[in-house]
Amino acid sequence: MRSTTNSLLLLLCLAVIGSAGYYLTERSQPQQLQKIDDTIKLAKLEQAEVSRLLVEHSSSKELAEQSLARWKTRYKEIPETLNTADMVLYLENLTSSGFEQFDIDLSGVTHASDFSYYTFKVRALASFSQMYHFVWHIENNREFYRINNLKIVHKTIYKENNQTKIPKRYDKVDFSFTLDAYFNAKYGIAASEDELIAVPRELLPDHDASHNSFYPLIRTDLPTNDELLLDIEKAMLVSIVGDRAVFETESFTYVVMEGDRIYLGKIVSINARTASVRVEQNKGGQVFTIDLKLEVDVLDVVSQEGVIAQPTSQ
Repeated sequence: MRSTTNSLLLLLCLAVIGSAGYYLTERSQPQQLQKIDDTIKLAKLEQAEVSRLLVEHSSSKELAEQSLARWKTRYKEIPETLNTADMVLYLENLTSSGFEQFDIDLSGVTHASDFSYYTFKVRALASFSQMYHFVWHIENNREFYRINNLKIVHKTIYKENNQTKIPKRYDKVDFSFTLDAYFNAKYGIAASEDELIAVPRELLPDHDASHNSFYPLIRTDLPTNDELLLDIEKAMLVSIVGDRAVFETESFTYVVMEGDRIYLGKIVSINARTASVRVEQNKGGQVFTIDLKLEVDVLDVVSQEGVIAQPTSQ
């Protein structure tokens, strides 16, 4: 009887243990494993979110540093107010010399959310160098102006020489553009003069143009001799006196020295021993060196105060 009771109790214990093991293995442990897996996934998601936030923070910091650097390197002044009289005076100062024509027409004023600006239509006639200087100052001065739709055309004009009354040719450029002048900028955009940095000269473009693209390299229409300079093609070398050469035309007598200007060129050298004069001429972009010989019977080498050579008498 006792043996049967003990067996029953042992079987009951085994059944309880088996049931508990089944519950833990099939029900409780999978749920715990699922919770652990969900926790791991959540931790990974949070880690990824933290990494993303760190990247965004780093990017935002870099952008902020770049913006601050650009802010500190402002060099343009945007005034709170700007009237057309100030504009006209500013432009007149930039075009006070070298301009044959400068016309300006106010198209209107635009009020944006962050700033306002006047728009002008401008047309001018000037030398290429003066046009270049004007554009250079507009783009690099402190005042905030902007040129749009710049158009340039070569133009030749003639003006009478006041002394000789002979027309003189001038090569000019006819150019037009629209000009925006900014003012009334939003706080944080505008800056006063004392807040602007000094721009190093080497960072600015050259103040003088290195090349005039509107001047012909070779041209057939030679300029007029409006200054009535020595024209060697219409003059005769008649003598060399010391370091001077004497030329004659139908109307004038010219006494020239080395380095003197002549029509289309200059005197390069005067050689008393060979009784010759060397000149250099630029004819429409083509440079010529010409030796002019004085025909004489005998060359007497004398001091520079004396007569070196005289023409052969006919």
